[in-house]
Amino acid sequence: MRALLLLCCVFGVATPAFAQAAIALTMVASETTVARGDTFRLDVVLTVNGQDAVDELELPDLTDFTVLRENESQQASFSTRNGRRAVTVEHRRSYLLRAIKSGKLTIAGATATLGNDVARAQPIVITVSGKAVVDDDNANQNNGGDKNNGVDAGSEAAVTGSAEPGARFTSGLPQIFLELRTDRTEAWVGEQITVVGEIWSRVPLGSWPRVPGLKPPGFVCLSVDDGVRPQAVQRRLRGQVFNVYPVTRDALFALSPGTKTLPPIEIEVTPAGSFFQRQDVRVRSGSLDLEIKPLPEPAPPGFVAGAVGAFEIRTSIKPQRTTVGVPVTVVVEITGVGNIDEVPLPVWGVGPANRTFPATVRRDRKDRDGLISGQITQETLVQPSAPGTLTVPSITWVVFDTNLDRYVTKQTTPVSIVVVEDADGPRPGNSARSSTRSAIAAGTRPLALDIELRDHALLAPAPAIGAGVFIAGIVVGLIGRRRRRRIDSDHGQRLRRREKRRVDAEAIRTTGDVAAAQRLLIDAVSERCGDDIRAVDANALPAVLVARGLNEPLANQIAAAILGAEAARFAPGGQKQQAIQQALQTAAAVDAGVVDIDPADAARGAR
Repeated sequence: MRALLLLCCVFGVATPAFAQAAIALTMVASETTVARGDTFRLDVVLTVNGQDAVDELELPDLTDFTVLRENESQQASFSTRNGRRAVTVEHRRSYLLRAIKSGKLTIAGATATLGNDVARAQPIVITVSGKAVVDDDNANQNNGGDKNNGVDAGSEAAVTGSAEPGARFTSGLPQIFLELRTDRTEAWVGEQITVVGEIWSRVPLGSWPRVPGLKPPGFVCLSVDDGVRPQAVQRRLRGQVFNVYPVTRDALFALSPGTKTLPPIEIEVTPAGSFFQRQDVRVRSGSLDLEIKPLPEPAPPGFVAGAVGAFEIRTSIKPQRTTVGVPVTVVVEITGVGNIDEVPLPVWGVGPANRTFPATVRRDRKDRDGLISGQITQETLVQPSAPGTLTVPSITWVVFDTNLDRYVTKQTTPVSIVVVEDADGPRPGNSARSSTRSAIAAGTRPLALDIELRDHALLAPAPAIGAGVFIAGIVVGLIGRRRRRRIDSDHGQRLRRREKRRVDAEAIRTTGDVAAAQRLLIDAVSERCGDDIRAVDANALPAVLVARGLNEPLANQIAAAILGAEAARFAPGGQKQQAIQQALQTAAAVDAGVVDIDPADAARGAR
């Protein structure tokens, strides 16, 4: 016996006592107790001793959950057994799942086959608490139907909401069908509904299209695909194994309440096989009915349409200390889950004594686990007018929280900074700017604090008349030459700025950025009439522009375009395009006369 064992060790022959299974299969869930609407992770891990591909792999049935994301990876490790090098390959398929039904839901175990070896993963029970989204009895009402394998689609029954895949077929499942499924059948106005399009096929497909985003009427539609084509998976339905091919995934936000119908989509797929045996199959999904609930009435004071989702808000000021007349930046940040492009910003102020400039707003969409989410950053320049404490009071913002199904009032913490007198006087190398600030301190402050102040000191009589006239002639000549060079330089700069605005306008028409169009118009007007018009109230703007030399129709057009862009920044659809067009056309009209105008002269003439 010892001799036999020695021979086995020498020649690398494994005895039954040392034999190792060729494959192993396990399933692991990150959570086994969740609430309805929560997400959790499920990992299916297949371990293969060797480099052989498994003959058959049947993945778990996940029809009781919404598959938000699916990833596949593999990792190889090497070892030495009985003097020989061995390889073990771990294949991992990870699912991000959302619970849409309540109760104890069983994820049936997966199965893998390699030769004569069969590996089965143990099933996992997920306990889901909360109100069910889909009625289990209705969702499974067709389970007892005919399970023939024919290619006939059979009769279709009307289906409301996301029932079991293929529930519309009452006389058996076809070999290939297209299914539209949603993560919920009932939602609030403005709440996300995720719609997934899938092809279910008994036979492998050679090709299938990627469907463009859905555009049903009455919804804001956003794609949540990350640019990576999802891979097909195997699932069991009514005792049959199907290959499931995802073709689209979209987030829909209803604009109004009522029963909404998602129309069917139709695509063409090609089963795998020989080129001469391929026959394209056209498949069509069923329609889906969704119930959209109006937001509860009455809405609390301060609520603005579009503030729907799960958001947080905070404020900050930078820097923490400043001097009189030196602006600081007030930052308002809103983060959370919801249609970030349509969320309105709160209204706030720091008192009439402090000058507030038009805000810049940046919206960064960062989808998370299949949910539309992101951050809004509003930055506003505030110029303190007196020493003391500059305080941004608590901002009150009302949002309808879709996680709580009720209105929630968010309040920020007040933030303050210290404002001190500029006791240092003129700084070295900056005397012109300091004197300029002193000269205009009593009036409206332009943004460009470097505007030259012209005086007539050179016209004062000199002690010696002859020498004074001679020197004055030389000085006037030099000043005239310098002024001509400065005018030529300014003329060229204005031409370059005008050309840049023309190029920016073309880009804005492509991107559809209302805020950028509004900024471009304000830049054109401020160059024509002085930077201090940025602080003028919109209602008083026409009178100020007329005083600065613009004709009254153009002044009224500018004010209307600025107000229209401000209103359209949070309005859907065509209003944005109309506001962009109006702002860009008005900016072009202003630029038509900007080249030969000195804004400093215009501002002084108005005063």
